[in-house]
Amino acid sequence: MRVLLITMRKKIIDNKEVRVHNSTRLSDEFDTFTSLSPAIAQLHDNDLSLIVDRRIDKRVKELKRELEGWREVILPLNSVILWENNLYPGLLAGVTTAFFLLFWLLDPSLLTTVSVIGLVAALVDYLVPTLTASLSHPESWTGAKERKLEEICRALAIAEHQGFSYCKTFYDMRNTRPKMYYLSVIVSLVFLAWLGNTVNNLLLTYLFVLMLLLLPGLKHHGILQKYVSQLMVLFAETVKGVKEKKN
Repeated sequence: MRVLLITMRKKIIDNKEVRVHNSTRLSDEFDTFTSLSPAIAQLHDNDLSLIVDRRIDKRVKELKRELEGWREVILPLNSVILWENNLYPGLLAGVTTAFFLLFWLLDPSLLTTVSVIGLVAALVDYLVPTLTASLSHPESWTGAKERKLEEICRALAIAEHQGFSYCKTFYDMRNTRPKMYYLSVIVSLVFLAWLGNTVNNLLLTYLFVLMLLLLPGLKHHGILQKYVSQLMVLFAETVKGVKEKKN
């Protein structure tokens, strides 16, 4: 009987030691996994960035092929849009204002407007590659121009990727945060409906087109970032002042 009790006691002690060993091993494995988690996340981020870079590189090559006939025109247009001369902002604003002033004076119908815009787009799409191919010589296209074209295509590819990413993120809110999604959509559409009913539509279109043309130059020269940061600081100070008044 005594031998049996001693044997059972030894088994209990051995089981305790096994459980302690297993718990220690599991704790060590958990610590190892916890320590490796940032490295795993970093590897995942690196893989995602590599995938994005490959997609952008592929899109850059596609844009270079698509814009082959426009390359002699794109470089001067890029110079104008980025305000590489101090006269270019005024030129953009003047041409846009003259176009919309003429449009306001003629007052065409919607069908006429759409037809004229389509006709101009078709003529430009046909004439520009044809004229540039006949007037420009291949030897005039230098390595510096090729690098500049690649920079422009890369900027377009990055902007396109960011636009699709923002749209996808916003649309994903429909499943992840449906209340926020529908609230923002409804408020935005109601505001646009009120704005369109209050302000002249031609004036709104003029301001939108003018801002769209001036936006790359504002961003390129750091003017947009400067005023946005000032507005953010002003907004933060306003929110802080409201909270202090409530307290």
